[in-house]
Amino acid sequence: MKKNLLLLLTIVLGSSLFAQDLKEVNAYLSKGMDQFKQDGMTVGVLKDGKLVYTDAFGYANRNSRQTLNTYTTFELASLSKAFTAASIGILVDNGLLEWTDKVKTHMPSFVMYDKYVENNMTVEDLLCHRNGYNTFDGDLLWYGTNYTAKEMVQRFSKLAPKHGFRDEYGYSNLNFINAGLLIEKVSGRTWAEFVADSILKPLEMNSSFTELAPFLELENKAFPHVKGEVINHQDFDNTPGAVGVKSNIHDLAKWANMWINQGMLPDSSQLLKSATVDKIFQIHTPRATSKQSIENGSLFRGAALGWFVGTFHGDRQLTHSGGLPGFILNLSILPEQKLAVIVLTNSETVLPFAATNYLSEVFKGDTTASHEASRDWVADYLKYNEKEEKAPIKTSDRRPDFNPLVLIGDYEDVMYGKASVWVEGGKAFISLLPSKALFTSELKLVEGSTFRIKFADPFLPEGTVSFVLDKNNYPKGFTIDLPNPDFHFYNLNFKKIR
Repeated sequence: MKKNLLLLLTIVLGSSLFAQDLKEVNAYLSKGMDQFKQDGMTVGVLKDGKLVYTDAFGYANRNSRQTLNTYTTFELASLSKAFTAASIGILVDNGLLEWTDKVKTHMPSFVMYDKYVENNMTVEDLLCHRNGYNTFDGDLLWYGTNYTAKEMVQRFSKLAPKHGFRDEYGYSNLNFINAGLLIEKVSGRTWAEFVADSILKPLEMNSSFTELAPFLELENKAFPHVKGEVINHQDFDNTPGAVGVKSNIHDLAKWANMWINQGMLPDSSQLLKSATVDKIFQIHTPRATSKQSIENGSLFRGAALGWFVGTFHGDRQLTHSGGLPGFILNLSILPEQKLAVIVLTNSETVLPFAATNYLSEVFKGDTTASHEASRDWVADYLKYNEKEEKAPIKTSDRRPDFNPLVLIGDYEDVMYGKASVWVEGGKAFISLLPSKALFTSELKLVEGSTFRIKFADPFLPEGTVSFVLDKNNYPKGFTIDLPNPDFHFYNLNFKKIR
């Protein structure tokens, strides 16, 4: 009897202690929400196959005051890339592909700027960011455009690489779009269908989607917030492989658990062979280790296949983050700890990364939250979140030295496509036609033939357009100076065509 009473007291006291620990975790994350002025966040901690902690903070939609819960579905942005890598792995496991196969063998339409690269790029190369371009090169082709995936990759082949093939790391959405097209070619199904049937269904991820339409029908979905304002969901169904999956904390816990268990499903069948998981999780492209990454506990870093691999305080760590206008998300797995941390947010701060590191430390080792974090991660990450506010670009009331009516006409960049300049109501406007809804602005004179622009897209800052004039002050073309970390307008060089 005494033994049973002792056992009961141990369970009760242990549960009370755990509840108290979780209150401290909740309080810490709530304070982080306030410090970052975060609109909404959901978190989940998977330990030893169980969701030991979930919580939701803030709003799914600030305008309607709809609150988040842990079943709220988010757009996952680039967390989708691991689904693409897993899809390729399934095709390899089924004997339909080999990692070393040349892409062009299976997809004759595959094209790159450099013919050597085009003829020698392998299936593995598509998934590990080493194709010779800078990070995010070509991304303007998919952001808000009306191009199909096939048109995007064809147009991308017009952009010259910046580095040698396989020489340097450069994050590439366009090659993951190519990977999505390869999945379609080999499987005979669209990327969305293949991921839904081959991954979401066997994992019983019943609140997850690969297309926009069923996601928009949900009542319990997160809305994107940019600079504190709710914006509409953008349609990225034409970007298979790079983005596209929508999910929530509970479904992503099933996804993470599959990876922790070396590809095994709950019924002990294999979604992926263990050797395929090992292949995907290897470093395929080394990355430089920065002072910041070392301070954050990572002693080495590299691109795996659809994942990034490094260390977190001595443990192997697989991570991938995601970002779209109004969404920042992060997923971390410590396989040897059987620990996964999922953080989904619907606004644009670095809180997900601070929260990931904090939760990884406090839950490391066992299923309680009794471990102390090594530092105040939220406070440390706040300095990374502070963006320098640039002074507005000053415009001039002085008339230009040429008649602005001569700017009217059509222009074209060989990779991106067409642009148009017109005058309406005495004002000049410019529009990049493939993404007209986002990239349209009035032209306001700065000086000479340079004009200030502020595109309709709230995600981007203001910039300038500089027209190149001939000796008669007629335009030959224009370039765009719009500094931002995500979209490279400096790659564009528009020529007047009419």
